[in-house]
Amino acid sequence: MENRIINASLSTQNVTFKTGGQPASFEVTVVNGSEEFAAFQLEVLAAGASRSSGSLWYRLTPEVAAAKPPGGVTQFQIEIFDTPLPAFVGTINLTVRIFSPQLREERKLLVRLMVEPGATPGLLIVELPIQRFQVYPRNSTDIPVRVRNLSRQSVEAVLRFEGIASSWLLNGAERRLRLDPSSQVETKFECQPPVTTQAPSQDYPFVVNATSRDSLPTQAEGILEVLPIGFMEFSVAPQKQTIPSSGGWLPDWKSTSASFQLLFKNTSNLRQQVNVQIQGRQQRKCTYKVVPENADAGLGETTKVLLTASTKRPWIGFRKIFWLEVKALLSDGRLGSTDPATQTLELQVFPKIPLWLLLAVLALLIALILWLLTPKQIAHTDFVNAVRFSGDSFSVVSGSDDCTMRLWSVNEEHLYPKGMAKSPVNAACNGRSPNPKGLLAVTGKPVATLAFVPKDQDIIAAGLASGEIQLWNVRTRQQEGTLKDQRDNTSDRVFALVFTEDSRNLFSAHGSGKVRLWKRPGPGKQFRPEDLQIIDLGKKLKYPIRSLALSQDESILVTAGNFKRVILLDPSKPTINPRQLIAPELKGGDNEYVWSVAFAPGSHILATSDNNGYIAIWDLDQCRVVNKGCTFLLDKWQAAQTDIYSITFNSDGHKLISASGDGHIIVWSLTPERKLDRVTSAKGKEIYSGSSKINSIAEIENNQGNMVVSGGDDFQVKLHPLK
Repeated sequence: MENRIINASLSTQNVTFKTGGQPASFEVTVVNGSEEFAAFQLEVLAAGASRSSGSLWYRLTPEVAAAKPPGGVTQFQIEIFDTPLPAFVGTINLTVRIFSPQLREERKLLVRLMVEPGATPGLLIVELPIQRFQVYPRNSTDIPVRVRNLSRQSVEAVLRFEGIASSWLLNGAERRLRLDPSSQVETKFECQPPVTTQAPSQDYPFVVNATSRDSLPTQAEGILEVLPIGFMEFSVAPQKQTIPSSGGWLPDWKSTSASFQLLFKNTSNLRQQVNVQIQGRQQRKCTYKVVPENADAGLGETTKVLLTASTKRPWIGFRKIFWLEVKALLSDGRLGSTDPATQTLELQVFPKIPLWLLLAVLALLIALILWLLTPKQIAHTDFVNAVRFSGDSFSVVSGSDDCTMRLWSVNEEHLYPKGMAKSPVNAACNGRSPNPKGLLAVTGKPVATLAFVPKDQDIIAAGLASGEIQLWNVRTRQQEGTLKDQRDNTSDRVFALVFTEDSRNLFSAHGSGKVRLWKRPGPGKQFRPEDLQIIDLGKKLKYPIRSLALSQDESILVTAGNFKRVILLDPSKPTINPRQLIAPELKGGDNEYVWSVAFAPGSHILATSDNNGYIAIWDLDQCRVVNKGCTFLLDKWQAAQTDIYSITFNSDGHKLISASGDGHIIVWSLTPERKLDRVTSAKGKEIYSGSSKINSIAEIENNQGNMVVSGGDDFQVKLHPLK
């Protein structure tokens, strides 16, 4: 037997076709007899017919076969639906030509076609050049349809679009076409799904039917996919609850739980199931019940989920405040998370029996004795969250969870309360009356962050847990104004503040993941709410922002926080092209954070600290040539065994100071390249060691030397010489 590169055989050598009737078919089997991969093609030639009319009387499946290895087999089917010679009846010799683009050889096989007269004069074929279409609600898309007349006479064809509501078809569901013999015509149906609540995101199969008086009916099938759009709005009512609901002033030893109503409004076209996850540092202090656990959220509907938090209450003691972060989880994540992704809930837990009821007389006697015999220590009555030096470096302002700000005078190595409150002082938000000595302000809400106005050194901005920013005059102890986004109905907690050097712009970072830009005409002027600009990082980048840093040349604004995410913004165009700092060190889950960021003076060298106790140094100048993400890690070291909540460079940028959750403040020496000097400072120099978490530090240099001020969970504000 002769060895061939192309081996081929026919399923039959005689084929009968009746004009106007059902197509006739036969198969061709091709075997790759070469020693390489090859793809094969077929061509059918009819004796007496021109080659230009070849594809009008037969159909080949597949038209082009995939490449096969040596010995591979390819099956072709040839379907004859018309006579190759018009008006011919009889026997026609067909030549099947088999060839390959990769091989130099070709084969030819002979088939005898018997053409018999038939009764049906016409034959239509309807085709969809594209079988799958994608469209958003309220947008339109064109669905092209091709109709071919394979007969030798003119045909009046009717096309009908079926399977999709006729109201979606802008120009009707029917087309009437006239086709000349052996011709084809293209038309289109314009489809527009309605609003999101009436067009769920899914596949919609459809059929285009073609009929005529003289031809057999035919059809083509396709799929219209409505794409997902919209978002799930997440809100809470109320965001603050107490156990017991009366607030704890009267004895109540039975109440152990409080409920929050979580509201999910589905404005998308995705049917969702919603469940919630409780996270945050204090989430283990309570147990939770969610009803229902998996809530169905239909299109355009608002779904209610009841979250009940329960905790053990002491018989006596002080009120405790738990901050619970609730994250919504969606069954279909194609549109990202809810907006916002999380909500922060405040739960105040009071003791079963008020302490004043049991120990009122004893407390008064002890307080009187202590007041008579010992000087009162001036301090906050709750966690200190922020400390800042004034512009002249001789004063310090501190802010606390007790809803107060205090003013301190710097004298050598000590802090002293400065001045006295000018008006009677009521109890702060934790129920304890603050000492009027050194009291700067009672804010009404916990103070999360502070920032002095650069050009108005007497003015300090306080970011509150309620989402407000209060401006206070340090000299007069009077409130100068309040900034609040009137479009925000939630308590969008302010975590960080930073001013531009000309004091005309203030950036604030919030728990919702938004950055707000507040503007004013100039120093001494009021901020104008109408100029408020909201910088939304978008669903892919949005996260609760815990820290901000602005480079000295004000060309880079850095945001950092949950998921160990660090985003770089251009302060002059903050909404354009945010860039993410990308590195294995910055990959984190729900309970991982970058707590603090700081720029080295006069540079784009950035330091970050995280919940794993690491400090990392980054050169952001290396990020300017990258469009979407960037990373250039200069150095990284383990600075603590727990969270590092605050870091800052000294005034010349050659030292970095860190404060951690285990109560340590450490000074790290840096090389000129801003790397850790592992020769002289491999373990750092400890300047303070305590037992309580330190939340905030600040550094200053004046004629008394370099000093660091700190505030933490021991309610104290302390000064540390940096020798």
